Amino acid sequence: MKKIIIVSFILIFGFSLYAQSDANSLLRELRNKFNSINDLTVDYSQKAGGKVVLSGKIIFKKENKYRIENKNQIIGSDGISAWNYNSSQKKYIITNYDGVSNSIYSINYLVYQLPDECILSARTEGKLKVLELTPKTTNLQFSKIELWINTDNLIQKIILKELNNNSNEILLSNYKLNQKVSDSLFSFNPPEGTKVIDLR
Repeated sequence: MKKIIIVSFILIFGFSLYAQSDANSLLRELRNKFNSINDLTVDYSQKAGGKVVLSGKIIFKKENKYRIENKNQIIGSDGISAWNYNSSQKKYIITNYDGVSNSIYSINYLVYQLPDECILSARTEGKLKVLELTPKTTNLQFSKIELWINTDNLIQKIILKELNNNSNEILLSNYKLNQKVSDSLFSFNPPEGTKVIDLR
C-alpha cells in the first residue's frame, strides 16, 4: 500500500512539474512574440452570458500606448495620461496613466505583469494552446484567466472567470503587426460641447 502511495505521489508530482514546465515554455514563447512587436491593431468582441456585449478595435504601441474603440466609447493612453471619451454621454474623463486600468485589454499587463502574480498551467485545445493563470492571492478580482494562443503565438481568445463564477470571453482577430502606428492615435481632443473631467 505504501508503495502505491509513493508511486502515485511521484506520478502526480512529476505531472505537476511537467505542466509547470510546459506553461513556462508557453509563456516564454508568448513573450518572445510580443517582444518582436512594436505596435499592433486587432479586432475584438466581448461576450458575456454567451452574447456579444461589446466589439471594436484595440490599438497598441510600445511601451504603454493603447487605444480601445467601440460603438460609443474610445479609451486610450499615451503612457502618461489615460482618457475615456463617451460619445453618448458627451463626457471626457482624463486621469494619470495606470498600468492596471483596462487590464483585460492590456497587452503589457496580460503578457508581462499578470503571469508573475499567478500559478501557471497549460493545456492544448485542438490547434490552440491554453495558458491558465490562477491568482496566488485573493488580491486579484478573478478566479482564473485563460489565454488561448494560436500557432503564431498570438492571443486569439481570453476567458476571464470571475469570483462569482460568471465568465467573460474576448475574441481577438485580424491582427496587423508593426504597421508604424502614429502616436497621434493615443491622444484625443474631445469635440465641442463635451463635459471634461480632469482627475490628474
